[in-house]
Amino acid sequence: MNSEQRKVWIESALQEVLHAMIKAEKIRDALIFKGARILNLHLGGNRESLDIDSNLAPELVALEPEGNQQKAFFEKNLPPALFRYFEQQQPVRFSLESVRVDKKPARGHPRGWMALQISIRIKDHHYPADRSLPAIEIDVAAPESLGASAVELMPIHGIETRVYSLQRIAGEKLRAYLTSLSAYRRKMKSTTRAFRVKDLYDIARILRARSIRNKEFWHIAAGEFQLACESRLVDCEGLDTFMQDWNLARERYLADESLRDIDFSEAEETLKQVVECFSEYGIFPLRYPV
Repeated sequence: MNSEQRKVWIESALQEVLHAMIKAEKIRDALIFKGARILNLHLGGNRESLDIDSNLAPELVALEPEGNQQKAFFEKNLPPALFRYFEQQQPVRFSLESVRVDKKPARGHPRGWMALQISIRIKDHHYPADRSLPAIEIDVAAPESLGASAVELMPIHGIETRVYSLQRIAGEKLRAYLTSLSAYRRKMKSTTRAFRVKDLYDIARILRARSIRNKEFWHIAAGEFQLACESRLVDCEGLDTFMQDWNLARERYLADESLRDIDFSEAEETLKQVVECFSEYGIFPLRYPV
């Protein structure tokens, strides 16, 4: 299996795992789905995504407030949900090997922002001799402050599922980009990480679908951006904050072949338009002391 075949396989396996999670009511009610996979469903298109992104639902946190309890919930409920789903397939293609649930960070987060990393290994009867199939990864982020329009029901595989609205995804994508910049990493005394240039690409996709003249949409997105920043103590003075190390961001964007259908110049102009729009709503500066 070459690299392209592996990507196709991961996409197929992710779809099956997502369907299994959504069919299991306990799992479905414990999560709010988001990220590139949900963005693709909002907009159409097929931006590559090699994992499943989600947030813990507030209802689960209310019942299981401790990180070890949340970890135990998924360790108890996810394996049988996957096993039942795979066994009901006709013909049976996948079978479950293992589910591993890890806390991120392992000892808990000092501010309570504990996430979970779920790694699922499955057998594929189309490749019975292949012992190197990659694990399916599910990111489960800590709950965040959400506005009234942040979550909506979306039919996925015919089942009404809670997902982030397009406005919330827009706000979170911008916040996520800021968390990868050096100023935020210094503030939180955290290690640096690669520029999240795919978030710039995704914002450009959203602007193509929702014109900046759609004031209602972008007003809600601005509010969700503010709430997202508040949830993770992300400061923002406006466009200058986004422009940190912009030359390096350009270099990383141009090096990513999966982003070729949106020029960096369009991504840059999109960012400027959206941040200028947010400025008109008076949300800057955003400052959250540690």
